[in-house]
Amino acid sequence: MDLSSLAKTREWRNVTRETLRNEIIPLDRPAVLKGLVQNWPIVRAGAQSRPALYDYLRTRDAGKPIKILIGKPEIGGVYFYRDDLSGLNFEYAQKSFHETLATIISYADSPRPRANEPRPPAIYTGAALVSDTCPAVAEENTLDILDKAARPRMWLGNAVTAATHYDNMDGINCMVTGRKRFIFFPPDQLPNLYIGPLDLAPGGQPTSLVRMSAPDLERYPRFAQALAVAQTVDVEPGDAIYIPNLWWHNVEALEAVNLSVNYWWVDGRLGGGEPFAALAHALLAITPLAPERRVVWQQMFEHYVFQTDGEPVPYLPPDRRGMLGDMSPELQAHVRAQLIRSLTKQMAPPLREQILRLLWGNR
Repeated sequence: MDLSSLAKTREWRNVTRETLRNEIIPLDRPAVLKGLVQNWPIVRAGAQSRPALYDYLRTRDAGKPIKILIGKPEIGGVYFYRDDLSGLNFEYAQKSFHETLATIISYADSPRPRANEPRPPAIYTGAALVSDTCPAVAEENTLDILDKAARPRMWLGNAVTAATHYDNMDGINCMVTGRKRFIFFPPDQLPNLYIGPLDLAPGGQPTSLVRMSAPDLERYPRFAQALAVAQTVDVEPGDAIYIPNLWWHNVEALEAVNLSVNYWWVDGRLGGGEPFAALAHALLAITPLAPERRVVWQQMFEHYVFQTDGEPVPYLPPDRRGMLGDMSPELQAHVRAQLIRSLTKQMAPPLREQILRLLWGNR
């Protein structure tokens, strides 16, 4: 796809903790953080050579198996749905991190296949906790602009693509070796991205059905509107990219060996549940209702959940607002219990009783 018409993601240099907190995050836009991790030991090892990077990680690898995504050469490196949406186009395997890197390097260092020879398979592992996989790497390569509560995760692969999806949390992805091309879409482009089944997604997050390399605008015409407001950037070793939560992004690795380290965090107060789970519950409980009933519930949600008119119950004393006020641990436990009872209400009695007994004992 011709990217020349897409806007370029803004670049920032010499980013400090204050710059990130006071200038970048409030914009709620992706941002390139040039040279942010160029002095990391692991980045320097990658710049030296592939064997140097391998030795750096091999000597620090705890040897624990990690989940690997393996795709046949025919998928062209794009982790995606099968054509009939009956499943995904890759399989899973397990290896240690340094063994996976060795395999990827071996393919990268092999002579390029000729026209009629098979391409290498797609190999990818994502979100591997550095503290579990290579603890010393986390100690030697730190990101001082973030709170220490943000736990680093490594992403490793050959020339693979993670199709357009979003993350639930804010993130900074730091490029160690290789290059990655990001294409971003604002959250409000959801209707124009043609999202696939919510309960089946290549990376576990809702994913667009549009192949970014060759968008089929006859099949997905509204995608043209998304492209009109998209932005893109190629991230190089030593650079990082800030990705605000709920921004859709397609990530294409451009080299034969690509390694990055990602940090996720949540700004502000965490709720007592997951927003996506609330969406799933609403699909179960609200969507089947008659249209006129859904309108009433939409008003209820706007009033109580989204609080479009402000505080929904200012007339109640703060200590009498129940679940509409500050959620104490006891009140959160009560709400969860009510949700569990609701979700199990239509189950067969023996199964429902078994679940409730496991959760709540004889209470």
